[in-house]
Parts: sequence; C-alpha cells; structure tokens
Amino acid sequence: MAATCLSIRGERVTLDPEGPLAQAEWAKTRYGLATQTLPDGYCGLPVQKSCPHANACLTCPVFLTGPEFLPELKAQHRRTLTLIDNAKGCGHQRVAEMNEQVVANRDRMITELEADGTQEVADAG
Repeated sequence: MAATCLSIRGERVTLDPEGPLAQAEWAKTRYGLATQTLPDGYCGLPVQKSCPHANACLTCPVFLTGPEFLPELKAQHRRTLTLIDNAKGCGHQRVAEMNEQVVANRDRMITELEADGTQEVADAG
C-alpha cells in the first residue's frame, strides 16, 4: 500500500513503498515532513532550501496534506471565508482576492480528501 498525500492543487502525490529506492525516498520525505510540519499539512520543500513563499503555504506548489489534516483544513476554510467576507465588507478587495485562491485550493483538497474517505469506506464494506 502506498502512502498518499495531496498537492496544493488537490492532486495525488504517491510514494510507492514497493518502488525502487523506496526506503531512501520515504526516509527523505519523512525527514522533511518531520522538520517542516504545518498545522494543516506538510512543506514538501527539501530541508536544505529556503522558502520564497513566506506564510503562503496554501498557494505554494510544494505544500502537501493528507486525511489527518481534514478537520483543520475545514476549520481554516471557514475562517478564510469569514476573512474574505469581512475584507469585502470593509472595502479591502486586495485582501479578499489574495484569500480567494487559498479558498479555491482548500476546496479542491477537502473535496478530494472527502471523496477518498468515501472510497475507503466503500472499499472496506
């Protein structure tokens, strides 16, 4: 069984434990995940690199998440929608625009994770 994560675009990123170099790839990935854990996923950037996206993880192409973060993704989704509504109400259109991409990315991740959970339940039944 392969370990699966989702990218910022809701696309599956699978590490096949049976594939060549599986141990090395898993160790490298686990090391990076262990040192760069975020509240709602992981930074997939190699540890030796610096991040050019300060506090922009949910628009970053190397962000990864998985089913263990679904509750936090949903909570952050609700908070971001509130932030967008408040920003629009105050006339801060740029703040709203910056967060709309985050909402779109999170929507795709949540949808895919929920669909995957439904599939796992169906597979178990």
